[in-house]
Amino acid sequence: MKHIRSALALALCVAAAAHSSAALAASGDVPSVTLTVPKSAVVSGTQVNLSVKSSLPGFLTLRLLDSFGGEVATLADGEEIHSKENSVNVLVSDDQGDPVSAGSYTIDAVVVSQFGVSSKNVTGTLTVEEPEPEEEEDEEDEEETEETDTSSKTGTTSAAADKSTSSTSSKSTSTVLTYGAGSFTMGEEGYAIGVGVDDTASQTDAGYWSLTADATDAEIWAALTRQMTSVDVGENESAYIYNSPYDGRTRLGTVNGLSQGLNVIKNRDDGWSLVEAFRNEDGAFVRGYIRTKTLRTVEPNTTYGIVIDKSTQTLTVFKDGKRIGSCEVSTGLATVKYMHRETPAGEYITVTRRGTYDYYGQGYTKYTIRISGSYYLCEIPTTKKNGTDFSLLSDKLGEKATRGSICIAHEASTDGGINAEWIWDMTDENKKVKVLIFDDKPRTDVPTAG
Repeated sequence: MKHIRSALALALCVAAAAHSSAALAASGDVPSVTLTVPKSAVVSGTQVNLSVKSSLPGFLTLRLLDSFGGEVATLADGEEIHSKENSVNVLVSDDQGDPVSAGSYTIDAVVVSQFGVSSKNVTGTLTVEEPEPEEEEDEEDEEETEETDTSSKTGTTSAAADKSTSSTSSKSTSTVLTYGAGSFTMGEEGYAIGVGVDDTASQTDAGYWSLTADATDAEIWAALTRQMTSVDVGENESAYIYNSPYDGRTRLGTVNGLSQGLNVIKNRDDGWSLVEAFRNEDGAFVRGYIRTKTLRTVEPNTTYGIVIDKSTQTLTVFKDGKRIGSCEVSTGLATVKYMHRETPAGEYITVTRRGTYDYYGQGYTKYTIRISGSYYLCEIPTTKKNGTDFSLLSDKLGEKATRGSICIAHEASTDGGINAEWIWDMTDENKKVKVLIFDDKPRTDVPTAG
């Protein structure tokens, strides 16, 4: 069961998300959606159950429209759904959580696939009726309530709270989505996982892929020094992960070459391997197939390692198995239009050192080190080349704010004296330092932040 946040915008979410990864889309990536709404009238201000079926996993937006087609409320705003059947409990209210007037309304549904391809809008008619009027209390009851329940002074009695959740509780959020059985099957093993993965496959010695950020130092150090598998293409090139090794397969997303790690679950006899990784398009965790001949192994540095926790926005340095210091960072902030700005989690190694580099035409970053494709470790930007004004991001350290790169503090930390320059100097003498990036969400979630 998953709570859906209160709705705000909607057309922007659908249209922009559809624009973000269109290059990956094929005709088979267009979701086919059906919507089932109650045939009988429902009471305003109460929860009702809807059923949404989609041929592909993706992101669901539901709108409540009045008889003129005007939007009354967004019931679900770009929320993750599985393929096949999803049961959605929504509150029949406006965007402020207040019950709507009696009448005929339209539920409008659209699903954006994991590749950003939008389905056709599907609709259903919902008939809404007024709630039955509450019985008036006599004067004696009112006096008793006033003496025993101080909440009546604010206009809310405990009796009223017991009778209905349509007013007070609805304004927090009370739309709930549950998933039905079934998934988009891929090949012989697993599921199409950009959306709806349960977790990593059960394995022995899975290194980083079996860990969370609260793992022990010994477990993290073992993952930092463990052999890594990557794609044997250039560090600024990428390769596709597919949903199946067979003809008719579709793309689940891309991973970068050379420096981005993949977890190999199984090497098959037909020249394909089942792998998992965090894809570039939006940082989502995917499991799928890649040609075995494109894989290579990399031996990381065994003296130093770096751990980045996106939930705390911190970077921690390990040396010979022990933590030697930490500092604040700022990782990528995804938007609906630019979902690729999410810094993907996963395991990486440091590769090309680029020094001072342009920061998207807004300034310059120093100590820039590529860890994967267009994702870098770097110092927070200055307004001028080799300048001292860090105001572009200085107040954003400790929170997501960048376009994907990991911006590191300029000032040395009190914990070990760690900053961007320290990382630069350390990686000059130590090549292929592994960088473990722990996500700030369960692997079942896909970033859809606006």
